[in-house]
Amino acid sequence: MLKLLGNKKIDECEKIINYTFNNKNILIEAFTHKSFVNETDKRKSHNQRLEFLGDSVLSLVITEYLFNNFTNCNEGILSKLKASLISEKTLSELSSKLNLGKFIQLGRGEEQSGGRIRNKLLEDLFESIVGAVYLDGGLTKAKSVILYIYKEKLETLSYETSYKDYKTIFQEIVQKKYKVLPIYNSSVINENDVKNRLFHSEIYVNDKLVSKGSGENKKSAEINAAKKAIDKIKHKEKK
Repeated sequence: MLKLLGNKKIDECEKIINYTFNNKNILIEAFTHKSFVNETDKRKSHNQRLEFLGDSVLSLVITEYLFNNFTNCNEGILSKLKASLISEKTLSELSSKLNLGKFIQLGRGEEQSGGRIRNKLLEDLFESIVGAVYLDGGLTKAKSVILYIYKEKLETLSYETSYKDYKTIFQEIVQKKYKVLPIYNSSVINENDVKNRLFHSEIYVNDKLVSKGSGENKKSAEINAAKKAIDKIKHKEKK
């Protein structure tokens, strides 16, 4: 547990999130779950208040980033992108990727029930850390930590890849350029073998084979074929 393991674990936490706390107790509080306090000393603080604070700080920073970097998107699209970036799924994934769950102080019951890897707990933990950084260093430092952790996700973020599948994107490209619809020709391999059954799909535009794709079902095969077709188009555009 963080508090019992001392400065070495605190230093490791700070290195992971790229921020050094002035008040180490705030970091300890961020990693202290309510179940731990209930089983040890109810006079101690846990991370629920920091979670409340961090939720608002995270929302503000992500909203500002989207507003400044997605200038061609309307309010509806921005709202969808924001919802995706601050969802339980995203926050728990980020916590897991950084392996933050190993530091949290849990009560015995919560520990035994798998709380350390539970998505909701990891989401709350992430928000608590954001709240702790804000409380310790202010909005500028909190923004720096958030953008540091989100760097890879924000660099690859786009409305199209988040909210449209590749079939839809490719269809829009073909309609705009050729004024026709792409034709998918799909078939199944090893149809009678459930475990090894594989679907194969070919895309034709103006009777010309554009790309091929495979998948565990017809839909995934068509989407994979469409993705390959889009990749080809992007590759040609770069030349």
